[in-house]
Amino acid sequence: MEVIFFIYGLSFFVLGILVLFVKTKDSNIFFAKKIWLLAAFALCHSLVEWMFLYMYIFPQYESVLNPPKAVLLFISYLFLFEFSRFIVRESFKNKKSKLHFLHILYAGPTIYTIGLSNLLILILIHPSLNETIAAIRYTYGFFGPFLLGVGLYFYGESLKKVEYIDRLKIYFKIPGIAFIAYALLAGIAVAPTQYFPGNIINTVWFFETFGLPVQFLRAICALVITICSIKALQIFSDETDLKLRESLRQIKRFSSDVSHELKTPLTVMKGEIEVVLKENRSKEEYRNVLISNLEEVDKLQSIVKNLLMLTYIEKESLKNKFTLQALDDIFLSSLDELMVVASQKNISFKVIQLDIIYLKCDDILLKTVFTNLIENAIKYSPETTTITLSLEKKENYAYFCIEDQGNGIEEEKLPHIFERFYRADMSRSKYIKGYGLGLSLVKQIVELHLGEITAHNKKPKGLRVVVKLPHIP
Repeated sequence: MEVIFFIYGLSFFVLGILVLFVKTKDSNIFFAKKIWLLAAFALCHSLVEWMFLYMYIFPQYESVLNPPKAVLLFISYLFLFEFSRFIVRESFKNKKSKLHFLHILYAGPTIYTIGLSNLLILILIHPSLNETIAAIRYTYGFFGPFLLGVGLYFYGESLKKVEYIDRLKIYFKIPGIAFIAYALLAGIAVAPTQYFPGNIINTVWFFETFGLPVQFLRAICALVITICSIKALQIFSDETDLKLRESLRQIKRFSSDVSHELKTPLTVMKGEIEVVLKENRSKEEYRNVLISNLEEVDKLQSIVKNLLMLTYIEKESLKNKFTLQALDDIFLSSLDELMVVASQKNISFKVIQLDIIYLKCDDILLKTVFTNLIENAIKYSPETTTITLSLEKKENYAYFCIEDQGNGIEEEKLPHIFERFYRADMSRSKYIKGYGLGLSLVKQIVELHLGEITAHNKKPKGLRVVVKLPHIP
């Protein structure tokens, strides 16, 4: 029995220490950001179990250690309960989920009112210390681990598809099952009580029925949880390394692309100036060279402006400056500014739906989104065609859709069109102004506003781009 108590406590102690020392702040996964609550539970609970061990070896100290043990048990289960609350709400936040009611039920004020009321009623009915410990186990020791287990089992399904997610799902499902078993055993790991179920199902009954202490099975659950958590934490570390390597790769590629884009106009300017200086030229020739150089300067200004904006929108503090804006007004303003540009190619706009939508945003950045997408559609649309647009709200999202009648983009190139400096059609790039930064800007601005952007080819021809943004109902 001493060995079981020791291993049981050691499993949670190791889990708590590992979680505290693994860097999870850089992880994009919600679970990683809240896992410190699991560490706090594990460390507190390991102390509880070692106090049980000490009391088992030295029963004369039971009256002294029981009160602090009850307090520490309550605190440890509160940490676990709060962790389970976050996981459950994250796992079932999708309104289409069959268990979405748990997301609502587990809102802080609701669930803590229910839990504390239940605990106080049980304590008031049977105020002895052993009965209080049983009440803590029934209230928080059961519901916390049980719903944490359910939440962890389904949590992987709520994550975005990334390289390591399939492995991570396994390490959520297995401890999910282990926590459910741990919760069920928590209802057994109580001293005999005066009320059901503790008056029938308790530690004494379990030992007499099965010939082994219930803590043995709880120790197995703790070991399973610890091993799977170690594996998951390793994946979080790998995730950070992958992100670092990807960032370094992007920086290297970005530096190379910037050098190339800046080098081209500078080379053109230098060449034209060198040629014109070799001999005397007429006033008209000098004028033509200056006009050409001015165009190249405009290109350089545009590139630098876009690069500065890319740097600007990567600042996380920018979100704190968002204000409530009318998205339809921003859209109409962008459309109005590009009417003249479209008329030069005899292109018309057709707005099939325009809803009044409000959301917290940076209006200048979102105007950049609309302007870039509409301008892009104009550039790649044949003359005398129609660009179809819509802005509508569905549930808690705003959808902006723009469709042109151009040639579309080759399917294998579609996933890359939002990369910096990527040009899907190099042959057309010679005749159409653009530096491969517009769509990259658009994507980053949309993601900054917690939205998504997708592009699809239309049939028989054309490109359809959809921007999805969360709005205020």
